[in-house]
Amino acid sequence: MNTEQQEYISLISRSTHDDILIKKTGWEAINFQEHAHEKFQIIYTLSGTLHVETGGVNYFVPEKASHKLSSNSRQVSLIIFYINLNITPDDGKNRFSIYSTNGIIAENLKFIASKGKVITRGKQTDLYNFALSFFNLLPQMTLGADFLLKTLVIPNDSRLHPILNYITEHIHEDLNMEQIASQYNLSVRNLSRLFNTSGIHFSSYVNHLRITRAIELLTDGDNTVQEVAYKVGFNTPNNFNRVFKQVTGKSPKTYIKGI
Repeated sequence: MNTEQQEYISLISRSTHDDILIKKTGWEAINFQEHAHEKFQIIYTLSGTLHVETGGVNYFVPEKASHKLSSNSRQVSLIIFYINLNITPDDGKNRFSIYSTNGIIAENLKFIASKGKVITRGKQTDLYNFALSFFNLLPQMTLGADFLLKTLVIPNDSRLHPILNYITEHIHEDLNMEQIASQYNLSVRNLSRLFNTSGIHFSSYVNHLRITRAIELLTDGDNTVQEVAYKVGFNTPNNFNRVFKQVTGKSPKTYIKGI
C-alpha cells in the first residue's frame, strides 16, 4: 500500500460517524493491501473488473472486515462510498454482497458521487439523509447478482500458497499436476492430497482462474475472443468457449454484449 492509500485509510478511521466519504479511482490506485475500517464500504464499478478479498475468500466483482482490493483490468473505474449504515449484526445484511444495478440505482449513485468528497450530516442534512436512506434501501432495490464467478476460497494450508501463486502467474501455460508437482519437488499423490484436503479440485481451479483472466481481457476490449482464448492457456477457441459457458453460463460473445 502506497503513502496515498495509507493516508486515505487513515482518513476513513478519523472521519466522524456522520461523514460519508466518496472516492473516485482508476486502475492506478486500486491495489489496496489488506486493511480494515469501521465504515460500510459500497463500491460502484463503472467499468472493468474487481477482486475483493475478505475473510479468506476472493470475490470476483464486475464492510466491516479486513479486506483488500485489486484489479488486473486496465480500464477499471470505481466510485467508493464509506458510510455508517443502520444495519446491525442481527439483520444478516452486513456480509459482503454483490448487487446488480439498474438505471435508477446508477443515476442515484452518480448523483450522490457528484456532491464532492465528503457529505456531512450537520452541513448537508437533506443530502445526507437522502444518501443514508438510499444506501439502507439498496438491498431491497435490486436482487443480489448471480455472478458468473462467485468465490475462490483461500486455503489455510500455507504449503499451497506458493503453488497457487505459481498457477496464477503461469495460467497462460499448459499446466498439469505432474509438471507442478515436479516444480515443487512433490509427488503427484502428495500434491493431490494437498489440494483435496483444502477442498480444491485442480482442473476446476485452473479453469476458474483462466476464465477470470479472460473476462478481464475481454473487458479491456483490446483482444478478440480467439486471442483471449490463447492468452489464457486454451489450445483451441472451441475449448475456451465450452469452458467459458460452463463457468459463467454464457458464451464469450454473449458476455461481451453485456459489458
